Amino acid sequence: MIAIAAQDALELPVDELALHVLEDMVRSNAWNSYNYCLSYTTDENYRASGGQAARAIAEAVQWLWSHGMLASKPADTNPQSVFVTRRGHEAIGQGIATARSVNRLQDNLHPLIEAKARRQFLIGEYENAIFVSMKAVEVRVRQLASFGDDVFGTDLMTKAFRQGGPLADPVAPSGEVEGTMMLFRGVYAVLRNPSGHREVSFGDVTEASEAVMTASLLMRMLDKIERRLAA
Repeated sequence: MIAIAAQDALELPVDELALHVLEDMVRSNAWNSYNYCLSYTTDENYRASGGQAARAIAEAVQWLWSHGMLASKPADTNPQSVFVTRRGHEAIGQGIATARSVNRLQDNLHPLIEAKARRQFLIGEYENAIFVSMKAVEVRVRQLASFGDDVFGTDLMTKAFRQGGPLADPVAPSGEVEGTMMLFRGVYAVLRNPSGHREVSFGDVTEASEAVMTASLLMRMLDKIERRLAA
């Protein structure tokens, strides 16, 4: 029995469709990806789409492979023999928002942020992931600006990036210099300070992942600053 409507296959984003496919493969105990995709080609509604809906199912299965949610069965010579991985079962339990947030952080994080935050984010410790990400930014700003440990927080960001500060670009327009200072000050104040003084709950996994990505962006800006200072 076809579990996913042809219209849904055509309209859903590939990642969301992929989770529906994964749930169906677990429910139906599907073990052969080729046969699973083939079953959709015989459905009347899927045929009515001219093969587009069946191709969408195949794309979703391939997405699952590429994101580590399906893997080849060990000791099985059939290349289409699959099982749902631990990551796949986790994704089913987490839902599409968490799956998207985790995927967002899989390949795109700055290395200094990934080393600090990725593991904590993946186990659901969103507040700690954001805290250590922003702490890593603070440490690097202090190092690049050659300040001691007595300069910290928003005061550090102000002194490092203000006009004439050690990290301010001397040839940039004053508005850009001020904007960079305000960006680092503002992100630090909003993302780092609250977690440093009280318990903060990030119930929205999308917001939490984007907070970590914001710290990653600041790190990439610091990369450019470091190259400028070294030139």
